[in-house]
Amino acid sequence: MERAAIDNATTNVAEDLLAFVGDIYQASYQPEHWNVVISELCRRLGAKSGGIHVEDYHQNTRYMMACYGLPKVTELSYRLGVAKYDPVYQIQSQRPIGKASMVSRHDEARLTHPLYYRLIVKPNDLGYVAAISFFNDEHWHVGIGVHRSFNAQPFGEAELQLLDQLAPHFQRALLIQRQLHLQESKAQTLEYALSKVMLGTVIVDQDNTIRYRNDLADRLLDCHPALVQTQQGFKAYYPDDDERLREMLQRLRKAPDGEGWPRDQAVGLRHPDRSHPLTVIGVPCHETPHSRFGPAEPGLVALYLSDPSASFNASAEQLIQTFGLTRREAGIAIALTNGLDLKEISAQKGVSLATVRTQLKSIFHKLGVNKQQDVIRILLASGIGNAPH
Repeated sequence: MERAAIDNATTNVAEDLLAFVGDIYQASYQPEHWNVVISELCRRLGAKSGGIHVEDYHQNTRYMMACYGLPKVTELSYRLGVAKYDPVYQIQSQRPIGKASMVSRHDEARLTHPLYYRLIVKPNDLGYVAAISFFNDEHWHVGIGVHRSFNAQPFGEAELQLLDQLAPHFQRALLIQRQLHLQESKAQTLEYALSKVMLGTVIVDQDNTIRYRNDLADRLLDCHPALVQTQQGFKAYYPDDDERLREMLQRLRKAPDGEGWPRDQAVGLRHPDRSHPLTVIGVPCHETPHSRFGPAEPGLVALYLSDPSASFNASAEQLIQTFGLTRREAGIAIALTNGLDLKEISAQKGVSLATVRTQLKSIFHKLGVNKQQDVIRILLASGIGNAPH
């Protein structure tokens, strides 16, 4: 009995977090929903306030995309230039992408950055700041900062680990939002935008018949056993997962105008041979343009599929042909994209660290970049290696 209670509690926690992930993806299509996401994130982290900050390198601007718990005057002042006095931007830019950390303490900021302390920290009671960067390339620097009061305790490892865990979902949602913004500016179709999103994308109709799949969705459905294609459309491996998936679709279709969407728009589909569930995020398609998956009609739902256990699995030959890398350079680029640092690559390849650095410089030259994160960005954005194992 006690074991069952523990299992139920664990399941409830996992489903609650998965529901929050659904909120994150909803914000990619409803930018105003980012404020809801930030407020919920602050609640989970025990933060008094927080915000998504953006540095747009093309427009040379800094602003808050969304915030919670901060006075409106603070958001406005950031847009008017006060952000240039905030050292958190520079501190974050020096931290690894997707890795949360404490970046400011009021007692230290008072001594090291007195102007920042006087203009921002003290007036807004930002005693402790934890932050994480999602992107930092030639286009933009995007991250989240969350704050606690002078009288509170600093953020602990549990809070920082939660930010790390959520980072891939924020990154994907922000990429979706950016792609859709480009779509609007270039008058592209929804189908084209979806083909550029590095998530498996499936459009299903009122009868749960698949009307459209992008290439990555095809590969996921072919390779991940938690969700299989049938003559009726699809079916989850476990009956209770299948029931939860279809209940989610029914709930999404009850909000034809997008109002009052349920928070639990996500489900995790399990399989005994996989250590991580296949993540399925559902979003109603309220205004779907004509495309090869049909004209706008009631009941269409977009399902976004993601396999957390999938790695970048391009072959060396693909990178050799595409980017002109040598076989050894391709191996280093693949290892780097899968999260290994230079020391780990050195040990894995059985070569010296100096040799790895020399080969990395050659990779930089051939890709026209000068940062490791740019190598990762280019390889992931290329679409090569997106197929799951």
